[in-house]
Amino acid sequence: MTETLHYRLPWQSSSVYPGAHPGQMIGAGQLFKRHEPLIASPDPRRIDLRASVLDPFSSYRVRVYQQQSSVNVYLIADLSASMGYADKQQTLIRFLLTAAHSAFDYGDKFGFIGCTERIEHRWLLPAGQHWGRVSALAKQLEGLSFSGNANGLQNAAAFLPAERSLVFLLSDCHFPLPQLRAVLGSLQAHDLIPLVLWNQDEYAALPTWGLISFQDMENHAPRTLFMRPALRQKIITAYQQRQHDLKHIFRAFGTEPLFITERYRTQTVNRHLQQRVV
Repeated sequence: MTETLHYRLPWQSSSVYPGAHPGQMIGAGQLFKRHEPLIASPDPRRIDLRASVLDPFSSYRVRVYQQQSSVNVYLIADLSASMGYADKQQTLIRFLLTAAHSAFDYGDKFGFIGCTERIEHRWLLPAGQHWGRVSALAKQLEGLSFSGNANGLQNAAAFLPAERSLVFLLSDCHFPLPQLRAVLGSLQAHDLIPLVLWNQDEYAALPTWGLISFQDMENHAPRTLFMRPALRQKIITAYQQRQHDLKHIFRAFGTEPLFITERYRTQTVNRHLQQRVV
């Protein structure tokens, strides 16, 4: 059974379509917004007699309500080689299915933008409510051998709609920090939720002593190191500093990242989503 993301918006949607989120439109709803003249909102059932009596121009006043509206939900995913390490690929696919299922439950539309060195048409899913297309995309990703870098992230904003959308950014952020700033700058018009996938085996499971060979997953450059306690601690410290730098950059753009370093749990993401609107 697919779990549900309980996302709430700290802003009002401009969509004209009814949904589950606070909207800017006037329509059917429970939250009183303002009074309007009867001629502007011709619904005699909502005439407010008290407001009408107090009106200095002696016109009938009608109570109007805020309409609950829908929103577009997008997942921008890093499909570079480093995202193929360990269980990151399965986490991406699981989150894709969870986010799409949740969006459809809310009555929202869901879209997907997959990014490698460039953005390919096969990894583009326009916002819609078609579970079959999402399921087919997930199957394609299961058979994908991740490769290359994530330069396409800088062009993802061009494939988003003009109106503000809820955007999940899923990546391990193993690319230069100036590139991350460029990506975040291009997405400022939207409500961004960054999810950073790290695997503790990348740094915490290193041996204390011995020779160990590494290979860069993107450029395939090999490197052999003689591991010792001081070097192991230096690598762990570098990861901790990297996490600090990433948090600083994300916060500078007004968003708080969630680092997923252990097995993916929807409950962990839900706690993060609840904290951002408290």
